[in-house]
Amino acid sequence: MEKKSAAIDEEHLVSQLKKGAPEALKTLVSTYGSRLLKSSYLLCGNEADAEDLVQETFLQALPAVKRFKGKSTLYTWLYAILTNLNRQRRRKRNPVTLPETPLDSYPTEPLDWENQLDMQKAASSLHKNLQSLSLHHKEVLVLRYFEGLKIKEIATVLGISKGTVKSRIHYAAACLKRKIPGELNLFRDKITKERENK
Repeated sequence: MEKKSAAIDEEHLVSQLKKGAPEALKTLVSTYGSRLLKSSYLLCGNEADAEDLVQETFLQALPAVKRFKGKSTLYTWLYAILTNLNRQRRRKRNPVTLPETPLDSYPTEPLDWENQLDMQKAASSLHKNLQSLSLHHKEVLVLRYFEGLKIKEIATVLGISKGTVKSRIHYAAACLKRKIPGELNLFRDKITKERENK
């Protein structure tokens, strides 16, 4: 789940963004840019596209911030913009796959890895099999297991019901459970049920 930094007062930041303060934009980018880039890279497949997508997200967020009402965190709101832009881009071009580089550099805390070796093996296996999923199923897994968002938060970001989120997570996790060897399986029933209930 997203945690607000103690150093960032989101209400003040939003207020400054609405006034068009240049320093507020710098703060927004420095606070959320790196995290958005990691998720963008997982979704769109290569570094150049991921960077473009994050840049487009911030460009679209600036004029739209006047309508931000604080019903979600800033990051959740930004991620929803990024997701919508990614879907628009995918409709305009051929589907892309995830990069061939293993994902061992991405945040892994929500997955409770047992040790470094298991992390590398599991990341490689996850990367290989994640490519076979549809965008909708990749999105929910990235938000749930890489971003650590709750079901309600994912539903808000994607604009779908909580039931649909749970259904997509269940389907995607079931697909991966069939493909990933048991000892590397990050989506065992215990982990999946535990996290879906939070």
